[in-house]
Amino acid sequence: MCYIGAMTRASLLLAALLSVGCAQPDVIDAALNGSLPELQKQIRADQKSGDLDRDRVEDLAEAVAQREVFSAKGEFAVDRVRQVRSCVRPLSEVLKKRSERQDDAAAEARMALLEAGIASRRPLLKYRDASSGAWRALAARASSTPADGPLRRRFFVDGDGRVRKAALHAAMQATDPADVEELLEVARLDPLEHARSLATRAAGAVGTERVVLALKDFWARADEPTRVTIVDAWAMPGAVKSGGLQQLIRVAETTDALPQLAAADALVRIGSDGADTGLVLIAKAITDGTTVERSLAIRMAPLDDRDALEAIRKAAKAADKKVAVMALARLHSVAKDRAESIKQLRVLAKEKGSVGEQARSALSAAGDQSVAPALRVDLKASEPGLRKLAAVNLARLGLYSEAASALGDSNPRVRTEVACRILSRRRASESARQR
Repeated sequence: MCYIGAMTRASLLLAALLSVGCAQPDVIDAALNGSLPELQKQIRADQKSGDLDRDRVEDLAEAVAQREVFSAKGEFAVDRVRQVRSCVRPLSEVLKKRSERQDDAAAEARMALLEAGIASRRPLLKYRDASSGAWRALAARASSTPADGPLRRRFFVDGDGRVRKAALHAAMQATDPADVEELLEVARLDPLEHARSLATRAAGAVGTERVVLALKDFWARADEPTRVTIVDAWAMPGAVKSGGLQQLIRVAETTDALPQLAAADALVRIGSDGADTGLVLIAKAITDGTTVERSLAIRMAPLDDRDALEAIRKAAKAADKKVAVMALARLHSVAKDRAESIKQLRVLAKEKGSVGEQARSALSAAGDQSVAPALRVDLKASEPGLRKLAAVNLARLGLYSEAASALGDSNPRVRTEVACRILSRRRASESARQR
């Protein structure tokens, strides 16, 4: 007999994963040790017998995610670890075990643990001269204090983009004024757009007057996505205090399109001078913007602002169904509008493509069980993304047994992402109960 009374659920599943000999419930054993057809067969059997309640499906999700993280090879292994970034804590034991290997996925597992606050940063600095970019990136990400400045700045110009991006994330955490000149150079010259964006935001996090004025100089020759990034940088607390607020007001008053909308949103979030201007611009974008601008403005709009709420109500009747579904999704949380918004979302849920998908997701978020039959159809779709979304929405509705089908999906990305979303829901529920 195997004694398991003192073992946590996570450690029990990990023990099974690592072939420590305790007998597991069949569906869990199939997830950890069986073939995919065996897992699919066992899920169907447990669905038929009614054994897959929420707790059991959450255990199954944990087992599936652990198996995927531990067993994937090569680039697939890196992909699996990246997929579980949003549910690291329930998978911390298997990630620690996976990090003991020497491949890129092991480095990725250590990075996930570091960024979740589980792993200590200082031991990772020893990888500063590793031949592998994935391992140097660990040292770069760990160089997150002012004392690490010389090393961090060395990594800003590393030949591997993973290392540069990790160092820029570290700079955002360090907020070291000594980084400023190098960050501005990276923001201008790095060949990777993502690295340039990170450098811009990291400079904004430092937030000196030098940064604010340098970004103003960048603005003149920047394209629209870069201008949105500059707005984000000016909206950071350090930059706001050093002249960033005035730049946001200027952008809101003198530009248009997405940079103006980003500035308006920042002004509302900051909540000081310019907030009223921001609210007016958000309401205007909801009414007069492009489809993208209207959709973003609807997401941004505070529902306690009368003009913004009225603009959303008008948008819910828009001929542009992408805009209408976004507006209706916001309105279902307004008591006065809830019944009508759900009624209209049920109509849009029958649409094909993204409009129908968004409407079904909104209904699921609202707890409307009428959408369940459509989600069951989506769960059998040929498109992996649609199957994943259907499973997540079924779980939202509390239909965990049906959502479990995706934990045996033929696509490993679907299995992993659904498992992680279920684990994240469990963690959120546990946190809510503790509060």
